[in-house]
Amino acid sequence: MQKKFALIGIPILLAFLIISATGNMEFLPDLNKEIQTVSDVQSQNISEVESQTAEAGEQPVREYTLIIEQTDIQVSDTAIWHAWTYNGTVPAPTLMVNQGDLLRVRVINNHDLTHSFHAHMSDYDPKHDGSPVNIITGVGAGSMIPPGGEWTYEYNVVNEGTTFFHDHAGSEGLGIKDHILQGLYGNIIIESATSPKIDRYIPIVMAEIGHDVERIADGPKPYYIMNGKGMPGGEKALEVIFAEQGFDGVASQFNYTIPVYKAKVGETVEFSVTNLGDQIHSFHLHGNEMISSTNENGSTITSQTFPLVQGTLESFIIKPDKPAVWLFHCHVVSHADAGMIGLFIVEE
Repeated sequence: MQKKFALIGIPILLAFLIISATGNMEFLPDLNKEIQTVSDVQSQNISEVESQTAEAGEQPVREYTLIIEQTDIQVSDTAIWHAWTYNGTVPAPTLMVNQGDLLRVRVINNHDLTHSFHAHMSDYDPKHDGSPVNIITGVGAGSMIPPGGEWTYEYNVVNEGTTFFHDHAGSEGLGIKDHILQGLYGNIIIESATSPKIDRYIPIVMAEIGHDVERIADGPKPYYIMNGKGMPGGEKALEVIFAEQGFDGVASQFNYTIPVYKAKVGETVEFSVTNLGDQIHSFHLHGNEMISSTNENGSTITSQTFPLVQGTLESFIIKPDKPAVWLFHCHVVSHADAGMIGLFIVEE
């Protein structure tokens, strides 16, 4: 099927979904999780990954293990992405930690290039930086992990909120940017005893797809992605699918080419949106009051849209008050046309 490129509303689809949302919505896949992150390529839903809690003196220790490897991900009917991943997914599994913990992340490099784990944290020994400076200074050179090697990174968790991590290595002919866009990135969510109660976390990473994408059939392939997924043609492509295949065709794209998340009326939901691409993006969620929980903490995002330059993050809290199906997308509209769209479904 040829997908046409334009960003217009999808009234037929959304009308159908919204009407259905007032019922029990049994036709939808079960996407309910307390933490909606991205560990399973099929469902996009996990809680935590390989987490152990221990005691180091009086400081609690939260430990994770991440494995860097190539993972082939079919991102559309036309393309397979030969991605580089932490634990087989793009983004990596979200790491949950408490303020005051020692975060310890063991990273094993099963890929054929040097890679690292660089967390945007503020309190750690320089040997755990995971950047080329470690090689230049000789302090923690092993944190730039060669093929077959491993390194255990440690961070004192002093702030609450959401941050992120990514590879900080380059290789012959490929820059750090290329390593990141190949899929080596993820989020860290830091809770504290004084944090507001969040019923659901929804971390989203906006980026461009990496360089190693194999075409397997004619037709468009994704370029702009959110949580590793992109729908070439955007909303118009979904409308075309609906016209040709009905709702079953649209549902077949859920968490395949478009990220889809669910919540219930009255729940407190925190979205954390990170731009780890090489271009400026913006994020727009339809139909919900968005209260910033990071940069402008407590303020209302009145336009329901915020810009994200490269390497930045914004979190916001919503409390959906009615059953509905809401679109979210990059408001650099050409990026939405080329894939950056998703759905947020609210049930009773």
